[in-house]
Amino acid sequence: MGLTFKSTLMRPLAAAFVASLMVFAAPAKAADQWTVDASQSTIAFTGTQLGAGFDGVYEDFTAIIAFSPDDLAGSSVEVLIDIASVDTQNGDRDSQIVSPDWFDAAQWPTAKFETKSFSEIEPGRYQAVADLTIRDVTREVTLPFDLVITGDQAEAKGSVTIARTDFGVGQGQWADTSQVGDDVTINITIAASK
Repeated sequence: MGLTFKSTLMRPLAAAFVASLMVFAAPAKAADQWTVDASQSTIAFTGTQLGAGFDGVYEDFTAIIAFSPDDLAGSSVEVLIDIASVDTQNGDRDSQIVSPDWFDAAQWPTAKFETKSFSEIEPGRYQAVADLTIRDVTREVTLPFDLVITGDQAEAKGSVTIARTDFGVGQGQWADTSQVGDDVTINITIAASK
């Protein structure tokens, strides 16, 4: 009789214990996977040459995006930019940009942006801390961005200013920033769906 009583009492306790272990062992919900709409997305930049501003875009890039506002720790973004796809509406400048003195696209054909962490600044506004690699030089950058998610659609817009010379962009005489400015502002617009 005593054994039956113990078994009856222990079964629900054991079941509860096993259930609690399963909850703790269950994998965390993965961040949402997003597919970029290239036709609605741009990676653009603004620089200065001889004191005048100019704009450019990189027409080819790929992005792997896993992002959920409620799982920032599990979110990540990796972007690869095809340097040779640059377009500044000036053929001479574009050929210089990909040359060995500048990005040296033959040796380092891609630039890479890879996030390390995300944080929320305020509702709908975030910042990403990421490693940016250009010409095989990696520097940490912080990219603030606005994000609007409507159902299965999302749009992110942000910008970050970098110093080109930090990445070795502009060798020899072009390391002098009097003709081509050091600051370059990168502007991103990413439209994606899940």
